[in-house]
Amino acid sequence: MLAPVDRRAVFSRHSRWMAMALEALALLSLVAGAIPLALLQPVWWLRLSDAAVNLAPLLLLAVILLRLAAVLLDSDADSGRLSNRRCFQLASRWALVFALLVPLQLLSFAWLWADSDSQINRQISLFEADIAGLRSRILASSSTSQLVGIASGTSPGLLPALPAGSLVDQKQRLSESLSSASSRLQTNLRSQRSTMLRSSLPGTLRGVFGAAIVATFLILLRRQI
Repeated sequence: MLAPVDRRAVFSRHSRWMAMALEALALLSLVAGAIPLALLQPVWWLRLSDAAVNLAPLLLLAVILLRLAAVLLDSDADSGRLSNRRCFQLASRWALVFALLVPLQLLSFAWLWADSDSQINRQISLFEADIAGLRSRILASSSTSQLVGIASGTSPGLLPALPAGSLVDQKQRLSESLSSASSRLQTNLRSQRSTMLRSSLPGTLRGVFGAAIVATFLILLRRQI
């Protein structure tokens, strides 16, 4: 006669397998989302943290399965102790990860803020240097034909059609157009930066609060084990 099957022990064993599979799936998803590596870009860190928060339900389900398997068995049963130990390890491991994600999100957003401002200033400086060189050529020109040649060699839309009038008036008009182009570039770049930061802020806050909630839950759970 066959021995009766302990369904609770079977459930505990299957729960451990399922928890391992869920954690492996979460890790594979994180690795896949982290490729290609861009460690020097703050946006990459923000995306990685956001991906970890999105995968939190899988990890929480793994922890809950292990805890449930341990609760259903006697505390002195080997299978119950094993499930309890794995639950504690899993909760401890990911509680630390999500606790670290909170400052990481904030630091990444601050890095994005500073880095975007630095990039804009660098672009403006390069453009201003080009504008200064172009203005020097315009002021040094001695004829309308030279001004036409200078204007034709610039990017479309940077300089207007050469106005009628004296050479001095033409130089002044072109110089004013260069100043307007510089102002437009600065306005456009700073507007793009503001839009990018505003669009990144909700995801950052979601990551901060989400990671804090998950870390708190896991810490409280491991204290009960």
